Amino acid sequence: MSLSVKMGFLGILCITFFSVSSCAAQSGDAEAGKKWYAMNNCGSCHGPNGNDGRAVNIAGLDMGFGSFVRKLRKTNAPIMPGFPESAISKQDAADIYAYLKSLK
Repeated sequence: MSLSVKMGFLGILCITFFSVSSCAAQSGDAEAGKKWYAMNNCGSCHGPNGNDGRAVNIAGLDMGFGSFVRKLRKTNAPIMPGFPESAISKQDAADIYAYLKSLK
């Protein structure tokens, strides 16, 4: 294999690595997420434990971080408001996500 082919292959590997790593879930803090969950009044519909309210069960979330953020920003539920980045930052969303994932 020639040096230019090896360099091209290495370049593709690097691009793939950085593309995939940028899509990975942001690291969240479950304790901070519990605070944000309460401050944004999520428990009024989903319940204090995420599974004991009148809205859909979100304890233990069965979705990826990207899907969670998309749902958070633009919901399909007529009663749940969307939360733009100006209301809940990506880091705050990651914290809430970590909190919900920690619930059973």
